[in-house]
Amino acid sequence: MNTKVGAGFEAETDLAARDLAERYAAACRAEAAAQAGVARVLAEAETLAEERVAALRAAAAREAELPVRALAAELGAAAREPDRTVQRRMDEAAMIARHFPTTLDAWEQGTVARGHVTAIVDHGMPIQDGAARAMFEREALERAAVTTPGRLRAALGRLSEDLQPRSLTERHQEARATRGTSVQDLEDGMGGILIVQPITLVRGIQDRLTEQAKEIKNADPDDPRTVDQIRADIAADTLLTSTPDIDTGEGLADGYGGLGSITAVVNVTVSATALAGITDEPAELVGRAPVDIDTARELAGRAPGWERVLTDPISGGILAVDRYTPSADMKRHLRVRDQHCRFPGCRQPVHRCDYDHTHDYASGGRTEVRNLAALCRRHHTVKGETPWKVKQHDHGVLEWTSPGGLIYIDTPPSMVRFSDPAEPPPF
Repeated sequence: MNTKVGAGFEAETDLAARDLAERYAAACRAEAAAQAGVARVLAEAETLAEERVAALRAAAAREAELPVRALAAELGAAAREPDRTVQRRMDEAAMIARHFPTTLDAWEQGTVARGHVTAIVDHGMPIQDGAARAMFEREALERAAVTTPGRLRAALGRLSEDLQPRSLTERHQEARATRGTSVQDLEDGMGGILIVQPITLVRGIQDRLTEQAKEIKNADPDDPRTVDQIRADIAADTLLTSTPDIDTGEGLADGYGGLGSITAVVNVTVSATALAGITDEPAELVGRAPVDIDTARELAGRAPGWERVLTDPISGGILAVDRYTPSADMKRHLRVRDQHCRFPGCRQPVHRCDYDHTHDYASGGRTEVRNLAALCRRHHTVKGETPWKVKQHDHGVLEWTSPGGLIYIDTPPSMVRFSDPAEPPPF
């Protein structure tokens, strides 16, 4: 998502909005630089604390931590912050400074925000090889400069996976052993429950709850509950009233009448070679996270239809799509190309979006792929009923012009991946 000033201003350009946008962006850059400055101070504090710990001779574990605690308390008192919080932040800052120095530099220059830094660190730390991590950091910063933290996090999952020495399938088999549930006590008599399961199941659960909640809301517009509240009520009712019996099947039905016909939508992209067992490269939960190949093969075996995607090996752009079961060809192409809403920064998944005519149909716009893009209902309305304007260029690149005359370039998600140059092609 690139930003620039339009080549020329129209009479109705909202100069006040443009001024606010530019001042806000400048303030955000200054905020990022200040946050990076804090991180540098905390990293130096961690280094000093470690030096003091190292100077101790055969100290017990508790005594060895005292220099760290003392310094954290010193900084915390000066900034009116809890020393435990300061100590944790010292450790995090030192990790960034040591393992992601270029990211810290970019943060200090204001070219990336805290959210970008967190995404880079979260996905980069599992990469143990220093050279591979540096390669990942370079690619991550290039992407961070043109997108939001949310979109960046989705893209970095696959990039990080490509640089792992062990396959996702191996790691996933081990990680499955950590699945479980836990309860968190909240204030005012409330509580939360966390369910740890494979990502395909978790996303499927959330999607099904959302569709069921919308069905209830549509059936009774006077229902005072929000969609989120209805989701929580459905989840509680299902877990408390259903009694599954694997022998008789009792309790496996939904118990909500027509709501049972609503199924979850989980979009998974997997290469043909991996699906055929030629390679073991992971699949991808579209726009979210890598998926182990065994799970992808199982989902593919039960899918009512498959999509075949031909991509440019250099640019990662979509060249062609095909399907072995009847469908709307253009919608299929857009699902693969766009993956999410194409308004700058939005990550609403494509199956919850409208397929919008970039140049309005009523104004002569043609119904063809190069004039269509996925927009969520919120941003579809913004495009149609506010001064925001959009043009579509080749390969699905959208050029948005704000009411203030600023231009934002939104490109379709890339399918480029890291690969091992020593590994022979699977054909």
